[in-house]
Amino acid sequence: MSGPTEVTPVSVGNIRYDALHWGKERGLDQNGGFVIAINPSTGEEIWVQKIYEIVYGDKSPQKYDLFITDLKFLDARNGLQITDQSGRVHHMGLDSRVVTLIMEPVAGTPRPNPEKPPTKKPKSLLQRLFGH
Repeated sequence: MSGPTEVTPVSVGNIRYDALHWGKERGLDQNGGFVIAINPSTGEEIWVQKIYEIVYGDKSPQKYDLFITDLKFLDARNGLQITDQSGRVHHMGLDSRVVTLIMEPVAGTPRPNPEKPPTKKPKSLLQRLFGH
């Protein structure tokens, strides 16, 4: 099984945030889509947060795995910006751990799971600004 790309952890204060790729190995319901908070001085895991749901198909479930590719700290919003392989961008508040989808994938990006319903084509920046 080929693995996902390495994601650079983000440290904020006394906590390190990292992408957890192989959730099924830990008894979780999916591979990919989790962020973990770690105390860097002890290595102790503080919590695990699911960022998005993966819907698995009947055949070859591993082909539906969808991994996090990037983590960034957003100081102004006190949260993490999390990008997944499909190009979706999520925001997770560090205090609340509430997750919000803030950007759908770019049109034409292949979807990892063909059983998921198609999404609407995202509006261009001009359409969003001027409502056309």
